[in-house]
Amino acid sequence: MARTVSARRYAQAIYDIALERNDVEKWLDDLSVLASSTSDETFVRFADSPQVASDRKTSVVKEAFGETVSELAVNLTCLLASRGAVSSLPDITDAFQEFVDSEKGVERAEIVSAVPLSKSQVESITKDLSSLVGKEISVTTRTDGSIIGGFVARVGDRLIDGSVKTRLDDMKRELIRGA
Repeated sequence: MARTVSARRYAQAIYDIALERNDVEKWLDDLSVLASSTSDETFVRFADSPQVASDRKTSVVKEAFGETVSELAVNLTCLLASRGAVSSLPDITDAFQEFVDSEKGVERAEIVSAVPLSKSQVESITKDLSSLVGKEISVTTRTDGSIIGGFVARVGDRLIDGSVKTRLDDMKRELIRGA
């Protein structure tokens, strides 16, 4: 059974190394490449498999990424492969990005809408969220038809729910209370 990998701990160690070597942007690029490799299910199954010998995993990782990412990034991937934890690369990348954003004073936000938002809508919501929290905002968006309409935004530990679903649920509760 694979040991649980703490993405945040790995990201913190990588971030410390990146700061020490003044290599934060290079690490962002390398981690992005490594995280995207996890979309290949065959590679992840191979790298996380306890039946595959560590030296075999290491040679495949070095061959696959040796020319693409830094030696330290290759070593990270080999370490994760030896622990059956290559599948945690996207989480490590995300946690690393959080450290970078925090250092820059940027707050991360997610906007969920029922339908894809236009660029101007995203910009408008981002501007409002930025003024609400008093920081620059880095936004990711996704769609979820179950909210029916409107949007739900999460900034740090704050939740702004302007969804039609929540409004309908609130109306339902009020009607039940009033009846």
